[in-house]
Amino acid sequence: MRILFDLLAVGYALVALLLVFVILMQRSKQEGLGAAFGSGVTDALFGAQTSSILVKGTAWLAAIFFGLAVILSFLSGRIASDHGTIQEKLRHPSSTTASPGIPAKTQKQAK
Repeated sequence: MRILFDLLAVGYALVALLLVFVILMQRSKQEGLGAAFGSGVTDALFGAQTSSILVKGTAWLAAIFFGLAVILSFLSGRIASDHGTIQEKLRHPSSTTASPGIPAKTQKQAK
């Protein structure tokens, strides 16, 4: 389960980077960062329908991004429940270990 979580986390980071890149490639009304790549570069790469392709790509990447977020949150909950909660570990301490600040004689007398 942990390997699947790690692989999905790497995929999540890659989708986030691609999403940022696709958003920055889009032209704004004021020709913001989209103009930094050259006015005709995206048209030459993707054709005349550049804006519609980038909008569709943004929508798909956003859907994948949120889907992976839901899956990763579910898996992280499962991984945490497999290891037990802190309250359960505190309720059932190991009987052979004494507290580090209290000597063994004092601990027996306190009970």
